Amino acid sequence: MVKRFLAGATTVWLASATLIAEPAKVAGQWNFTVELEVGTGHPVVTFKQDGEKLTGTYDGRYGVSALEGTIKEKKIEFTVTMVAEGVSVSGVFSGTVEGDTMSGNVEFDEAGEGTWSATRTPAKK
Repeated sequence: MVKRFLAGATTVWLASATLIAEPAKVAGQWNFTVELEVGTGHPVVTFKQDGEKLTGTYDGRYGVSALEGTIKEKKIEFTVTMVAEGVSVSGVFSGTVEGDTMSGNVEFDEAGEGTWSATRTPAKK
């Protein structure tokens, strides 16, 4: 909506707009700690970001696997599917991004639920 009012001899236009928060910037490499009942892992996750859409790789105990997800403001969600000991397993991650750290919950098919945290790997100069 645009409104106009006169102030003396000057016309002033005021515009009101809905502010939409930008998604957190997560592109790059992250060092993860994933804690499940079956043990703790330390995968390296690399995100590619196109607005709210995430793609990338999850490099952990069972090799490199593709991931897909979304980032909306500070809320991140992504899914990775890998082959672990001959069985296809999916992990669903959800959490919150705070600058160069993020954390949340994860659920892996047969490995159950757990938690995760991550820190951004500093960019190489």
